Amino acid sequence: MMYMHHMKLDYGHSNDQSASSLQPQAIIEVCLCHHARRTARAITRLFDEALQPTGLKASQFNILAAIAARDSTSVAEMSRLLVLDRTTLSRNLKPLREAGYLTMDGGAGRRPDVLALTGSGRVVLEKAIELWRGAQSQLTGRLGTGQAGMLLQSLEGAAKAVI
Repeated sequence: MMYMHHMKLDYGHSNDQSASSLQPQAIIEVCLCHHARRTARAITRLFDEALQPTGLKASQFNILAAIAARDSTSVAEMSRLLVLDRTTLSRNLKPLREAGYLTMDGGAGRRPDVLALTGSGRVVLEKAIELWRGAQSQLTGRLGTGQAGMLLQSLEGAAKAVI
């Protein structure tokens, strides 16, 4: 296991080193973005497979769960909560609306669009929650409870640092 605080990688800040002297392998080994995206893809694959019987992707499940947690919410609030730009969120909302899982009522004038789950949205979410529990338990078991808790704390800390 590699720990960044044990590495003596020169990031090219000294006068005698240029940025081009960084070795690509060294960058890949310590690049936070690379590791976060790689891990996110692997975890997403696990949850996508678990949720497959519902027809939902992990990203769609998270959107439905976030809306359900707030009963109803605005698109702007969802965008902030999920750290998605509004166009990406709108693109992700479209298949959920078409499937009849949520409504998006336009506010009058300057009032924001309001998102709410439909009855069928709540039904599919309940089915998905059971499947999610299995995947969550499986991953927590693989990591160990302590490591899973530390991962959640680290991810939350990283998100707060950049948001």
